[in-house]
Formats: sequence, structure tokens, C-alpha cells
Amino acid sequence: MQLVRSSAYFLGMIFLLVAALNSVELKGASSARALPLTIPVQVASNLVYVQGRINDSRQMSVVLDTGASLSIVAPTVAKEIGLHASSSAEAAGLGHGSSESSQIVENADLKWGNEGSDLHLSSQLIAILPVGYVAEQVGRPTDALFGSNVFKNFRVTVDYEGERATFDSSTSLSAVSGESIPIEILGDTPFVTPSLLCPDGSRLNGLFLLDSGTTGSLILNKAFLAAHPEITTGRSFVDFPSVQAVGGTIGLKLVRVVGLEVGSFRIKEPIALVPQSSTGVLSNPEIAGFIGAEIMRRFTITWDYANQRMSLLPNSHLHDVFESDASGLRLNVIPPDYKTIHIAAVLPGSSAAEEGLRIGDIVKAFNGNSDTPLWRLTNELRKPGASAVISIQRATNVFTVTLQLRRLV
Repeated sequence: MQLVRSSAYFLGMIFLLVAALNSVELKGASSARALPLTIPVQVASNLVYVQGRINDSRQMSVVLDTGASLSIVAPTVAKEIGLHASSSAEAAGLGHGSSESSQIVENADLKWGNEGSDLHLSSQLIAILPVGYVAEQVGRPTDALFGSNVFKNFRVTVDYEGERATFDSSTSLSAVSGESIPIEILGDTPFVTPSLLCPDGSRLNGLFLLDSGTTGSLILNKAFLAAHPEITTGRSFVDFPSVQAVGGTIGLKLVRVVGLEVGSFRIKEPIALVPQSSTGVLSNPEIAGFIGAEIMRRFTITWDYANQRMSLLPNSHLHDVFESDASGLRLNVIPPDYKTIHIAAVLPGSSAAEEGLRIGDIVKAFNGNSDTPLWRLTNELRKPGASAVISIQRATNVFTVTLQLRRLV
């Protein structure tokens, strides 16, 4: 079995895990209540959070992640609940540098749902790997990622707008709302073949990983773009602050593409992030890239791995304009302090750079509000044409700047 882990880019964060594992049989699903069961979720930075547990752990904050071919738990949580690894595998990142080892655990029990953990999977294979980068970039506790273990054993419907998820039997014959679109399950992760729209009016089909753990709209493979330059002819690439991930530093660029057609739906002018290295899954030029949750949040999506289908039911956000950060800032928090927001990078030539903001500055208030969560603040910084009044602490000094937000791409 191959473990393929691609997860969030939060203003540019990408983490890709590719590891070779021996085949291990995963056990089936069981639940404490009759299916289907609908539970509340929270959507933050386009990620879908549920409350869950592993074995007899405390109640944890968990992301539902189609891009994870195994569920992943943070090392601190694994130590806290006494998880013991039976093997290890190499985790290679998109950046240049060292890899790291992921620890593999057999016979883990996954539990999630309403009060009392109404749903569970027994005897599961999971990985121990740091997921702190998610918490740092979203500004919300993130203890684990529940991946294909869940999606293979349940038919899962995620209503992004209504912030709820419904779990049904993977063999359910009940009707599903929305347009049914074929997907292919490769490495226990879902892929789709939509059409990319080119500036000359032509269309080009490409194989994309459907990754609900990627907060942005698209990640495009640099090698695929090199083989098909017509996708971005006449389009400008702009620099984006480099980020750290497994394997080292990742150089990034942004480009706005003409569009993407998935089934009968035309996604207009999405913004794509292009890593400047091609490693892991993106070392394969046949893979066009990833479709992320900034596109998914415009629908209610039903994931039906058993029948290799997904169903898309559009919501009121279908035609929202795609925007990226318009300030030139990359912000983060340092867990367990989720209230203090740090400036992690400043893009040269941006509004933030012009106002003299620096790496290490602390955001004390945003538009007069001192308790705006990080994920909401980053959403507010994606509004070109608006003004953002930010109170900054630098050492012992506190001062206020006004950023005139403008499109970078």
C-alpha cells in the first residue's frame, strides 16, 4: 500500500508525504447509532473540523481530509494516549532538504460525531506525524487528520455552507442530491479529470487530486505547466512568501488561470499556487495538481469511494470571486497560544512592506477588534480595495498602520 499525504496550503503551506508501506488489511466500520447520522462541523480556513477521539483519548480537534491516505495523529497526542508504532516509513516533502520518519500504528480505534462519539472505526492503521503546521496557519487546535479510513468506510456528505456532515453506509442505496461525477481512487485518495480552460479558448484535461485538506483552490504542478504552457499563456506569475515544510523551504508563485470545468460546473478564474520544486506526487508530470477546499466550499459534496463517484450540489458561494491575500502578509500563531498572531513573512513591494511591517511583529488588533481568530483575519485580508487598520506590537512599542489592500494576482 502507498501512503500519499497532501495537505493544507495556508497562504502557501504545502505538505506532501509519500511513503512505501506493506499492505495491511483495514477493518470495517461500526457505529453506535443507525445511519445516516448528521453532525455539526466547523469550517475554518475552508477545512472541515469535527470532534473526535483515538482510542481513549480526550476529545480532540480533527480535520476531515480526503488527501490523507491514512489518518494522522500528532506525536504529542500519540504520546499522551500511549500509542505504540509497529513500523516506520519515510516522509518526503516538497521542499529541498531532509526527510523525516513517520511512525505507523496498527489497531487504532477512531471515534467521532456528537456527544459520546456516535461513530467509530476499529482496528485501523494510522500514522504518527506532526500536524502542528495546520494549527499554526489556521489558528485553531488541530490534533489529528481523519483520512481515507473514514471515507472508505462511509459515504460522507459535507455541507460547507450549512456546516454539517452526514455519514451513511458505504453501500447505501439512498438517493444523493447533486450532479454525480466519476472519480478514481488511487493510493486511497480521490482523483478527478476535469478540463482546464486556456486563454486561447482551448481545453486541456488533467488528473487532479481532490484534497479537502488544501485550503486554497488549486495547486498546479510546475512540470505539468512546463509540458502545457498554453494553460498560462499571457498570464502573470507573482511571487509568494516561501514557506517551510517537510523537506525544507518551498519557493512559491501564484497565477490566476482562466477556469476549470468539473462536470457541468465552470469554475471561473481560480487562483493557483505553483510550487517551484517538483517532488513527491508532483514529480509525476501526468498529475496536473490538486483541487482544494476553496473550490469545494462552494458545494455540498458527497464522497462515495465505494462507487468511485462524488456528487456536487452548488450553494450560494458558487460564483464568489477567487481572491488571495491582498496585504503581502503571512501570519501564524505559536500553539498552544492561539490568540497571539505573529507576522511570519512580508512580501516585498506589497502594502505591508510599504508600511514597514516586519517578520516578528505581533498583530494586537484588527479594525479595532483584539480577538479576531487568525482564520477570520486572513479572510479579511483577501478583500482588495478595502482598508485594514492593524495595531502592531514591536518589542515594547505599539503602533497602528493602515493597509490599502490590493490584488497581488
